[in-house]
Amino acid sequence: MKLASLVVTVFLFTTTTFAQQTTDPAQDPTALGNAFFKAMLDEDGNTMGKLLANDFFLTSFDGQGIERDLLLQAISGGYVVVDNATVSETRTRTYNSNSAVMTGFWKVKGNVQGNAFDYNAAFSVICAKQGDAWKIVNVQFTPVRQ
Repeated sequence: MKLASLVVTVFLFTTTTFAQQTTDPAQDPTALGNAFFKAMLDEDGNTMGKLLANDFFLTSFDGQGIERDLLLQAISGGYVVVDNATVSETRTRTYNSNSAVMTGFWKVKGNVQGNAFDYNAAFSVICAKQGDAWKIVNVQFTPVRQ
């Protein structure tokens, strides 16, 4: 019983600590990746535009490629609606202080132009330092069999 209480307490502390982090996404690739998924959930095209490099490219669940401007239009225009989403098992690796890869899993439900989707996907978010700020240059989703 004591072990269960300890696990619950540590989980709550970790969740509270994570929620209180206010790291600037432009200064940290992990925060940048988290901000990407939050902007998707919030359907916030303005924030998303600040996170993405001008040459950003996304490979979607079905293998289709989506460029930056199309993704921003889809989010801002309500064509992509995310009802709920959870990011888990993230890991970020940084290389030479100017590139980083964030990987993990994304469980997401929503719709694209009224067509419902429910995916569990592995993801890679590729970040690059551009000037003094981190930007997302590529995202790839790979469906995971449920």
